[in-house]
Amino acid sequence: MSSLPRLRALDLVPTHVGGRTVVAVRDPEGLVKDTLLLPLEVAELALLLDGQRDAVDVQVEWARRHQGQLLLQSDLLRIVEELDRWGLLETERARARRQAAEQAFRAAPDRPPYFAGKSYPLEPAALRGQLGAYVRAADPARLPSTPPLGVVAPHVDFQRGGVCYGWAYAALARSPATTLLMLGVAHGGAPHPFVLCTKPYRTPLGTLPVDREWVAELLQEAPHLAEAEHVHRAEHSLEFQAVFVQAALQGRRVRVVPILCSAFEQWAGRGSPRGIPEVERVVQLLRRGFQSRRDRAAVVVGVDFSHVGPRFGDPEPPDSSLALRTSAGDHRALEHVLRGDAEGFWREVAGGGNPQRIDATSALYAALRILEPVHGHLLHYAQAPDPAGGIVSFAALAFTSPPP
Repeated sequence: MSSLPRLRALDLVPTHVGGRTVVAVRDPEGLVKDTLLLPLEVAELALLLDGQRDAVDVQVEWARRHQGQLLLQSDLLRIVEELDRWGLLETERARARRQAAEQAFRAAPDRPPYFAGKSYPLEPAALRGQLGAYVRAADPARLPSTPPLGVVAPHVDFQRGGVCYGWAYAALARSPATTLLMLGVAHGGAPHPFVLCTKPYRTPLGTLPVDREWVAELLQEAPHLAEAEHVHRAEHSLEFQAVFVQAALQGRRVRVVPILCSAFEQWAGRGSPRGIPEVERVVQLLRRGFQSRRDRAAVVVGVDFSHVGPRFGDPEPPDSSLALRTSAGDHRALEHVLRGDAEGFWREVAGGGNPQRIDATSALYAALRILEPVHGHLLHYAQAPDPAGGIVSFAALAFTSPPP
């Protein structure tokens, strides 16, 4: 008997609806646009679909987990068909959806605002008012006195991270930069360490054009950077930065170079990315491009820090004790960032196996290497609860030239 199709890489979040527990399914690739709610039993069965088990294997494992309860093969195959129809399995249907989405993105003149009306207001005045309030809430006296070379902002939703975003973009507003190298996280994965978007980023507040000269330079030296450009289509880590850039730098003509970073650990393991040609070559290209534009460019990094608690696979409850341990781990990593020590930051996080699941590792490492020598200023650090039982942490930083 042939193996059943495997479940795609999806975000499964237990939640409560009408007094019962269900599982919300979110798709990082964006092939399934709406959040689906699965009964707990269906989600559990879906997790058994690993691409290796056939129907009998699944039935045996189900019986083992449920005190001998029989799962009829007809019921199993019916559920598998439904999961496939919804686009949750890695089958020809999903591949066809993926191909259609990629073709539509390639044909589009810009990168549309995927999360507008879902994660933030679609109406421009409401959006500008919300984000502007966060920026105005930052204390000017606590911002660096010199214009920053770059900033780090969260990419958590605005409801939880808005204040932290505000600190980062209040600092960025002091920079005269008209070109922004934006580094984010490719949560859905990508075939290369870096993925460049050559399309303007459109939001409800307007369109951020790309710096065509810089993009052309990059593609001339590394044409593979745009091969997986479609990864930008449903990724929030840079879309959220784009709307904040427009709100904080209102009235300024700004161009962007949007790049998503995959997890460098795929290539480097726990060793330094400096020794990986696929990473190091692009880091040097970006560094040269930034240094040649240093008087008019800044780096924007859209990252979160730790993801801990049962929601992310930890046994500990998301209580004050876990919050304190998480903060301690984050600040050990941040000490390296504040010194501009990219290699120390990498060793602290990736070298230790990244037990707190800090997703800032690759993009922040790249930013430190591009800007070095550089000095960091921690403007704000915060944690927020994950609705499914966890803690997410994030920070706002500004980078300046190191003191003499």
